[in-house]
Amino acid sequence: MKRVLYKLFFGKPEYNLPIKDSAYYSQRKNLVRIWNNERHHDIGFEKVLRLFLVFIQLFFPGIHVRNFFGKYGIIKRNVAVEFYVLFKTCLPAFFVLSGLYEHKFTVVISFYLLLETICYVSSLIFVADMFVKPRSYRRNILMLFLNYMEISFSFAVIYAGLHLLGNQAKSAFDYIYFSIVTSTTIGYGDIHPINDLGKLFVCIQAVMVVAFIVLFLNFFGSKVETLSNEEE
Repeated sequence: MKRVLYKLFFGKPEYNLPIKDSAYYSQRKNLVRIWNNERHHDIGFEKVLRLFLVFIQLFFPGIHVRNFFGKYGIIKRNVAVEFYVLFKTCLPAFFVLSGLYEHKFTVVISFYLLLETICYVSSLIFVADMFVKPRSYRRNILMLFLNYMEISFSFAVIYAGLHLLGNQAKSAFDYIYFSIVTSTTIGYGDIHPINDLGKLFVCIQAVMVVAFIVLFLNFFGSKVETLSNEEE
């Protein structure tokens, strides 16, 4: 059974190459490279944004997961990151469906992890030259889909925990329903925010999701097309 699970998640043992540098050291090197314009000649606001996106990762759990599991090899680190992304996707959904959104700490946790996802996905575009070529662009699209669902579930926690939909939401699932409908930019109108704070979060989610879909799915879609052409 152990061999089957290893084969399922890690593939061939020879693929699990050792990682030379820790995640912290690699992040520091990326900061230095951006500062010294070693890979891209950016200036002004672009350079400030790129430095911010690399630096802010040090304050989120993701880099610590990569650093801890990096000692076991690149494949095991990548699988650990996948489980972490899956955990971040399921956690806010659990908060809503279990009714834990009534406790404000769940809103804070969901918002904190949401910020990590927003910063990471943004870095895939603005700091793309700092990333090594992925083993599979299709895997990145799968991770991107999980990030998309995490955003929807996290906003559902915010709407529920801050009571931004009033008495229109009759059940916990109504918050998820409203958030996913907002994420698809459909907006049926059967449920809507009742105050300015709610409208602000809806605007933020709608703008973010439009940028997410248009920019990032097109970006990775072009990568997959390029990879398919190379395989042919």
